[in-house]
Amino acid sequence: MTVGNKSIAGAMHRSINDDNTYFFLNGLASILVSGEDTNGEFCIIHFTGKKDAGPPLHIHEAEDETFLVVEGELEIQIGDEIIHAKAGDYVFAPRGIPHAPKTISETSQIVVTNYPAGFDRFVKEMSVPYHKGMEKPEGPPSAELIKKLFEVSEKYKITYPSL
Repeated sequence: MTVGNKSIAGAMHRSINDDNTYFFLNGLASILVSGEDTNGEFCIIHFTGKKDAGPPLHIHEAEDETFLVVEGELEIQIGDEIIHAKAGDYVFAPRGIPHAPKTISETSQIVVTNYPAGFDRFVKEMSVPYHKGMEKPEGPPSAELIKKLFEVSEKYKITYPSL
């Protein structure tokens, strides 16, 4: 009996650059691996954040999400549990469970993987392409951006139980 062992993607090497980096809400997001690269199986995004940055409590109905903390510290709420994650820590947030990562250090860098892909398209739709020399928006997202967040989130089956 022969068992297939075909990869869902070919070998790849990716880095953060202007072509894959976006202003996303209140930080930068670099899409390292998109769903197009993996036939929709997963996507990988590098996020940078400042103190107190992070999305409101939300639920992904369509995908699981993982967080690998590269630099800094985060509090990641998953359901009723609060996880204190520091550089080198890995956290898994299953689909259907409310969760919210929040930077508690001055800055943070995390690598987020979603299974299956789709969150990469959400990030692109919610973002502005980045290029060197652009000024990052300061302060909380505008009312217009929050309205867009709810509209786009609905399309990607992301809900906000506390809002």
